[in-house]
Amino acid sequence: MSGMKMWRFAVTLALLTAACAPEPGTPTVSRVSGTGGDCTGACFFVNSPVKLAGEAVTLPGRSRTFYPTAETLEFVDASRRRWVAPVRTLTDGASIPPIFIPVVGSPRTPEFVNAAAVHDAYCGIGNEAGTRYHAETWQAVHRMFYDTLIVGGTGEIRAKVMFAAVWLGGPRWYPVSGGRDTRHEQAPASARVAAMRAVKARIEADNPSLPVLLTYLAEVEAGLHNSLREPEGEPAPVRVVTVPDDGIVKEIGGGGAQGAVRP
Repeated sequence: MSGMKMWRFAVTLALLTAACAPEPGTPTVSRVSGTGGDCTGACFFVNSPVKLAGEAVTLPGRSRTFYPTAETLEFVDASRRRWVAPVRTLTDGASIPPIFIPVVGSPRTPEFVNAAAVHDAYCGIGNEAGTRYHAETWQAVHRMFYDTLIVGGTGEIRAKVMFAAVWLGGPRWYPVSGGRDTRHEQAPASARVAAMRAVKARIEADNPSLPVLLTYLAEVEAGLHNSLREPEGEPAPVRVVTVPDDGIVKEIGGGGAQGAVRP
């Protein structure tokens, strides 16, 4: 990205930012209340906390150690959809894209492990042959990640920062073809890190609701895409995205609407 494009992108961003272990073999249910979101008193884990097998697994090109789940872990969301991490799901207890760890921090602490295990079952490396891998849209999977963080005990602002990191930098895939959607990876790493820093600052300052945060993330991503398309010497077009009453935000991309986001 040229110096002029980086300056314009920075200006755009500035304007946008004005449990105790159970007895072995005993299924357990963890509930949460008072979260202030869709999961208030409604979402819960089954067979929590996640149980991991003892053997460590290393994967090519990955510095972190993975562990397979020893038992099934389930998460039930506010609409009673059941999200399942089957036995032998590989997880590293994190899920945060490596590019954003310097911004978000390394989230390898106990309140994150349930969320990471269920999220990894749907899109984590090493689980490509699993029965749940890419079984839902990337939007739904990343949205579920936020709810699992909240139910697992992560603070609301911290959960929103982690959710934003996964939304902007995590894996995406086309629901029908199963192919990877890499449009969000086309912007330079420096621009994506700058965007994540701006999002983190916005969340920590305002603690926006999830619908408002999703709108803001769409605007930030549109700014990244516009900066790539912008001819030298011409301003990037401004796109304002709003959340309609039905709660569906059209995904912003080079080809127009490519799906739906359900906050």
